[in-house]
Amino acid sequence: MRKPVIERPFYQEKLKSYTGSDIIRVIKGVRRCGKSSLLLIYKTWLEEQYGTGSVMYLNFDGPDFFLDKSLKTMSEAIKASLSKTTRFLLLDEVQLMKGWESVVNAYYSTGQYEITITGSNAKMLSSELATMLTGRYTEIEMFPLSFYEYNRFKSQQATDQDKLFDEYLLYGGFPITVLLNEPMQKTDMLHSILDSILFNDVRPKIGSDASNETLSSLVAFLNDTVGFPVSKNNLMHRIKSVGYKMYTDLISRYMDAFKSSFLYYNAQFHTIKGGERFGQTDKYYPVDTGLIYLTKGNMSENYGSLLENVVFLELKRRGMKVSVGKNNDKSEVDFIAVKGTEKTYIQVSATLVDENTRKREFYALESISDNFPKLILSMDRHDFSRDSIRNIYIPDFLMNLQTTTQAF
Repeated sequence: MRKPVIERPFYQEKLKSYTGSDIIRVIKGVRRCGKSSLLLIYKTWLEEQYGTGSVMYLNFDGPDFFLDKSLKTMSEAIKASLSKTTRFLLLDEVQLMKGWESVVNAYYSTGQYEITITGSNAKMLSSELATMLTGRYTEIEMFPLSFYEYNRFKSQQATDQDKLFDEYLLYGGFPITVLLNEPMQKTDMLHSILDSILFNDVRPKIGSDASNETLSSLVAFLNDTVGFPVSKNNLMHRIKSVGYKMYTDLISRYMDAFKSSFLYYNAQFHTIKGGERFGQTDKYYPVDTGLIYLTKGNMSENYGSLLENVVFLELKRRGMKVSVGKNNDKSEVDFIAVKGTEKTYIQVSATLVDENTRKREFYALESISDNFPKLILSMDRHDFSRDSIRNIYIPDFLMNLQTTTQAF
């Protein structure tokens, strides 16, 4: 039985907008976030517009390339798949092939083809291709489903939005997980996805010093500290405390591997006045809240962290650079979201009903003297907005795609 297709309109329209240009499209993102499905949706659209023979698609994570990932195999596979009418080359998980950069560059240089590639490695363009194709490629960073996409797909089941949001927080937005119905199936799939990322994408980047036990311990610790400042020294001492070897260079390799595999994103601390780097701590957020559930298990105890994680990922989806703000009085602003010349200050809170919580959240924003928009996102139905600080119900913020920096 064929599984239903989850449409990804934002990414689909972005790909379509580049059709007809000579710019290579690079779709990057965490494993199982939907890159291959997006490429196949794009393939179908291209064939409808330009004819079936206009598109060549190869999946380098498939069985045909399991035993041999050489440059020769890649070159021969592309050559054998081309026809006289081929105009579009769609190359899926291309970074798995050795020497892929030179092959892509060779076909690009002919001027005959429009090329779209996907990969699960954030550094895939920090290699030769970036040098060879400076200014001739564009990156499209893909995430698991946003709540808007999740709601759009799931609302066909006539489930109310509040219930959908709770499910989304708990199990996240990996498309393959969203398509499953039973909680145990979802949990098993999330374990499978995490194991696949750690084994296939993280471990190879660390080298022979990588250990499964250390990886599991780091994931558990990072998930336990979502929303809190963490330094590499904290992480190193954590690993040592449970009996595993760790040193400065090795912890750096682990964290670089987590980030380049899109498993975790970090938000640095910056001073609000001047925007300078503050200290050596960052906040770390997994690419999907379902991964937090795997190690934490209880949504009620981690509700605030889950909400903060969801908002952070949404800001990243909307193309914003996100940091954590520090005022002169050391009060903290959860997020400073910047896009172009626009900036928004954002606090995230489960509720503002408690007066002390309300004072703390508003104070951090009231002490900022500039006129950029200031938001407090919470799960309150009551609107606590005052003066120039807006309070928005989190699901409403996530569902309103116009709530960018320019909207306030």
